[in-house]
Amino acid sequence: TRCYSTSFISSMATKLDFPHLRDLFPDTKSVLIYPDDFDDDENGKNIVLEDLVNRHSGHFSDRRVVVLFRPGVYNNINFPVGYWTQVMGLGETPNGVEFRGSLGVYCLPANTDNPDVGSLDTFWRSAENFTSNTSFLPGPQGKPSVPIVAEGNDVKKSLQPPFTTLYPLPTLDGDNSPQQGMLWAVSQAAPLRRIRVKHNLHLSLGNNCASGGFMSNVDVGEALLFGSQQQFCVRNCACESKTGGAWSMVLMGCTSKNGRHGDWVGRRPHIIDEPHPSDGVIVEKPFLFLDASHRLHLGIPRAHSDRNGTNHEAMSGIEKAVVDNQKFVRVFTPEDKVDDVQEAANAGIHIVLCPGIYNWRKTLVISKHHQVVLGLGMATIQAPRDGSPCIMVQSGVYGVRLSGVALEASVISKFIFEGSTLLQWGTPNDIGRKPSKESRAQPSAIHDLYCFVGGRRTERTVKVQCMVKIYSSNVIGDNLWLWRADHCVLMKKEAANKPELSEYHVTTEGECQCETGLEVYGDNVTIYGLAVEHTTGDIVSWHGRHGRVYFYQSELPYDVIGDNYSQDTCGYRVHVGADHHVAKGVGVYSYFRDCPNVEVKSAVTHHALFGSYSNVFTVWLNGFSGLKSVINGEGSVTSTPGSAYFVEKYNGENIWSGQLWSGLGKKLAHEIWKKKL
Repeated sequence: TRCYSTSFISSMATKLDFPHLRDLFPDTKSVLIYPDDFDDDENGKNIVLEDLVNRHSGHFSDRRVVVLFRPGVYNNINFPVGYWTQVMGLGETPNGVEFRGSLGVYCLPANTDNPDVGSLDTFWRSAENFTSNTSFLPGPQGKPSVPIVAEGNDVKKSLQPPFTTLYPLPTLDGDNSPQQGMLWAVSQAAPLRRIRVKHNLHLSLGNNCASGGFMSNVDVGEALLFGSQQQFCVRNCACESKTGGAWSMVLMGCTSKNGRHGDWVGRRPHIIDEPHPSDGVIVEKPFLFLDASHRLHLGIPRAHSDRNGTNHEAMSGIEKAVVDNQKFVRVFTPEDKVDDVQEAANAGIHIVLCPGIYNWRKTLVISKHHQVVLGLGMATIQAPRDGSPCIMVQSGVYGVRLSGVALEASVISKFIFEGSTLLQWGTPNDIGRKPSKESRAQPSAIHDLYCFVGGRRTERTVKVQCMVKIYSSNVIGDNLWLWRADHCVLMKKEAANKPELSEYHVTTEGECQCETGLEVYGDNVTIYGLAVEHTTGDIVSWHGRHGRVYFYQSELPYDVIGDNYSQDTCGYRVHVGADHHVAKGVGVYSYFRDCPNVEVKSAVTHHALFGSYSNVFTVWLNGFSGLKSVINGEGSVTSTPGSAYFVEKYNGENIWSGQLWSGLGKKLAHEIWKKKL
């Protein structure tokens, strides 16, 4: 490990000249520091990264940005967070950076002129590590202020203040008065982490549709308002009460100020609201913070088991490492060679990737225990063109943290498509191998991982067989969105191919090829918040034992043709041998756009022993119907668009080939299964 005690770091400080914050991040277009890079405005300010807030220019932008707020109290800041933007407070705890009055850090639906779209494509952004004590008003005492627009380090005033009209403001049921609090109206790949919200937290705006989402370690002082959110994953948070939501709200390890779980106000969606099991392990995401001497540190929270509620405590000595750019933590930019990054990884030096697009020609291999790779501003790594992964973690390596990166498929030959992946954790030799004691006590973790096949690039021949493969055991996933693009940026002077559906190029069969989003072979793999969409084979394929998934959202591919799409394909498959699988809040949605004769026998298929499922459901979003059952032939055919069809509990004992041996005792069934293998 490369975590050092405070006393060791203090002793080294006399020998080393630790770099200043701006020296660590010299690129003023991708790393903005507040207040250093912004002019003062006594009447408050609207910080607007116009190119990224605008959905037309921001959605598939090449620009990546992180905005770092130095510790302090900031009054009447209005900062709408746009695409590919991360906001991070630099306090050691959320109390270190506080936004008071006005709007603070917030997110509007990307498409406010069409509520049917609303927040449905409000992706790729995040907010972390601060306190929001905001009034939900657009300016001081409700008066709009002149915004300050930041273009890299170029700060200018605008005479046309956008984002100052937010009416109608959110209200609670039966109460027409505007509710104070923080607005975060988003969908996938837009998490909140390590935040204290002193009032309400609004996860949607009015009747604008939203398809989120993920939050963890967030303390909400009053109500958590899901509003029009279709689904949402909430892990280790706290609030007074909850209200709203459509289909599936999954809350794991959350606490209420009144000590009760399941205290829903008004209409109640299907929910999971449970404490963590006694053996449940969580690992919070690494983050950056400044100490009292203005030295930058990497905080590396240790793993916890059987922990409920938030944890906003300062880091212990072994949970932090100074960012010295030499021996402990190094900062890299897209201009650095992958060989230089690999050299640091080989030495066990923690890696921070600045915002940007990384065109690596070879795989970054992680071979040291407790290695941290932290991406800022959703640093995006393009896959090598030889079909090898962007990142590979070697067999037997434990305690790794891979956090805050996006992985993008490249154009590769059809001859190397088979076996290609964007992230590989372990190797096939790990299958069936007994996990080490160290990996059980010090699991690895993946935070805020976003993979995409197509979308940003004009080449629609990008491809990868499977986005993520996990062969190792004892790996924790925490907010993953794996996306085969259903729409792509237009080429210059190209017209939209289906303008009645989208302003973008709508993906058609054969474009942006990807068969599977996630394959898991390791044992004891747990994922909190998993979204996988539009792949053309089984969307998730699970082989490892004792797997756990808390919250799953998927969409079957829009563009398939019936003759080319097997009825046995499904949205979530648990294979023979993947015993003791637990999945809670599992949603599989369909929108068969181009063909009326597509059929899927079952959205979820379970072939193993001792499976336990809660709130498994299907939704026919649009287009043609085709889902014939929810799980293993149980549950209704999707017959009404927009309605959810639930199987609230399912406990299967399938042994092989889908046969249900319900008449056998569990012990006898297991013996037969072992002999069958």
